Amino acid sequence: MIIADSTPLINFAAIHRLDILEQLFGMIIIPEAVETELLSKGKRYPSAEELKRADFIGVIRINDVALCNSLKIDLDNGEAEVITLALEQNAELLLLDEIAGRTIAKFHNISFTGSIGCLVEAKRIGIIPKIKPLLDAIRLEARFWVGEELYRCVLSDNGEQSY
Repeated sequence: MIIADSTPLINFAAIHRLDILEQLFGMIIIPEAVETELLSKGKRYPSAEELKRADFIGVIRINDVALCNSLKIDLDNGEAEVITLALEQNAELLLLDEIAGRTIAKFHNISFTGSIGCLVEAKRIGIIPKIKPLLDAIRLEARFWVGEELYRCVLSDNGEQSY
């Protein structure tokens, strides 16, 4: 089972490329808090309707409210529910961009990747020919911050130039 936080979904919806996530993972599960975030944060983008129509994204309610509440000390609602659901469902992978959520996932030995990792994998298996145009679009359209060193490193590691 693949469980996603809102940011990777918003990033790919903002550039009208949710199809990449569907091709990579098939079904993606989100907890209710992430659905709420998608419907509110996602409204900033013209592609918000794509998130509503994406039939490969399913919603599951968490059960362990106590665990989720304890995670909310360090995480926002969506991230806390993503980690809780991952532990409840023994998730194969989380789609998660925020450092705080990744730190907690790592502590619980939950595998994760983020928006950039999805682009790298999509190129590796031939879904996309190049990372740079899509990463540039995510940075611009979704206002997703990527440090210059990481940006250059990701591109050079994957045979692309940053200029």
